[in-house]
Amino acid sequence: MDTTAKGLRDIEQDRMRMTVFAWALALATGLDYFDNAMFGFFTRHIAGGINASPDELVWASTAYALTSVLGILQQQWWVERVGYRRYLGASLLLFAVGSVGAALSESSMELAMARGMQGFFIGPVMSACRIQLQAGFTPQERPAATRAFLLMILLASALAPLSGGYLIAQFGWRALFAGTAVAGLALAVFAWLAVPQSGQMPDADRGDVHFWPYVLFAAGLGALMIVMQQVRFELFSASPALMFLTLGGLLALAWFVWHQWHHPRPLVRLHALREKTFQMGIALYVLFYYLSHSLGYLVSRFLEGGLGYPVENAGQLVGFTALASMIGALAYFRYASLVQRKKWLIVPGFLLAALAGSWMRHMPFGVSSSWLVPPLVLRGLLLLFVALPVANITFRTFAVEEFSHGYRFKNIVKQLTYSFATATMIILDQHRYAVHEARLAEFVTPSNPAYQATLERMMHAFESVGQTSNEAASLALHEISRMVAQQSSFLSTLDGFQFVTWIAVCGAMLAMWQRRIE
Repeated sequence: MDTTAKGLRDIEQDRMRMTVFAWALALATGLDYFDNAMFGFFTRHIAGGINASPDELVWASTAYALTSVLGILQQQWWVERVGYRRYLGASLLLFAVGSVGAALSESSMELAMARGMQGFFIGPVMSACRIQLQAGFTPQERPAATRAFLLMILLASALAPLSGGYLIAQFGWRALFAGTAVAGLALAVFAWLAVPQSGQMPDADRGDVHFWPYVLFAAGLGALMIVMQQVRFELFSASPALMFLTLGGLLALAWFVWHQWHHPRPLVRLHALREKTFQMGIALYVLFYYLSHSLGYLVSRFLEGGLGYPVENAGQLVGFTALASMIGALAYFRYASLVQRKKWLIVPGFLLAALAGSWMRHMPFGVSSSWLVPPLVLRGLLLLFVALPVANITFRTFAVEEFSHGYRFKNIVKQLTYSFATATMIILDQHRYAVHEARLAEFVTPSNPAYQATLERMMHAFESVGQTSNEAASLALHEISRMVAQQSSFLSTLDGFQFVTWIAVCGAMLAMWQRRIE
């Protein structure tokens, strides 16, 4: 009897230990998604806080992506030497240190350096956690752990605008990074206590350092990212420096791929790319990450810049509508297995993104919040209809070792796509803003009767509350300038939604045409 009771207690303790382990992985991954969603949504507030233009802030996004990729490449090397528990705990702790640096930044360069540190340590965390879900849980335990993992991704993505809007409204933009610093410190302690020690290998079985291939990869990727940023300001064909950087970057990356492909113990094994299913899965992942990140940026700009929402109200609207996706996630977990051909989830997923983008594209100026809810809810369903079905098939046939390398490669692609999406949306937004501002400015002239009538009406309104004639004229001109800026911002985001709509349509066509993911 005592033996039976002891056995039951051991089983219960094991179940509790695995549950806590699963939530440690889920929370660490949630912090990664929270940080990415927060930075993308509040880009302009952060830029304003350090007196930088959105163009300058692109360097912070680029630094984050570059160091994330470098961290993912080195992940296996570190795990083989210190194990997953120490690796996760140290990564979260040092991410918290980077968050403190970001909160204390006074310039775009300081912020780029801090974001680079954050990216190096938090960027690889999702890979480490997902690999442990695959290797550390039995097939019977894995579904529950995976559900917690996915629900935390959805919850973190919803809480980022919700809590971030409150923090900025009450304490300023630095509170965003202070909050992630506290969360990183707490989760570092939690990971140290909850994650079992695994992954560490004897000296004889550890992989090589790959120092020079690693340095060459970093230099090549950095060169291409510099070109991507500078091509906005210089004509590529007229700049020998840009052409040299592009050629050098491509050659460096090509040599790195060749070296890793032929090395017996590479930093990241690329042989998974021989699988046609994996190739198509990565292509669909790129489209998903690009659409998700771009829509996040555009929605923020649309609400705050185009409609004039206070940051807290914008965050609440986006956050609460994103929470609706969690209801969809529960339905997905219950009924997705009934859909044998995942293509019939993926294609509608891209079409939902196209519908959300088109719906937002046709919103009138001054639209009420109730009309914004449906397209924002549709945006939140993108992960359920695209990312989850693609993940189920892309990695289904891989053994644990191949899964580890394949998943790291997928997350390298994710970080690069996030950086590219942020850069292209900022570039597109700035270009279309300038175009619309120039067009609207053509009507702000003394020869336009409508402009004169508006100016006089505003001057009378200001004079009626006690302003002098000169003060009233100055305030009226300032108000008209603000209206032009707001309408330019509104129209530029509409153009962005149109662009994203066509990207989503292309994704639906690709998903329909391909035959690898059924």
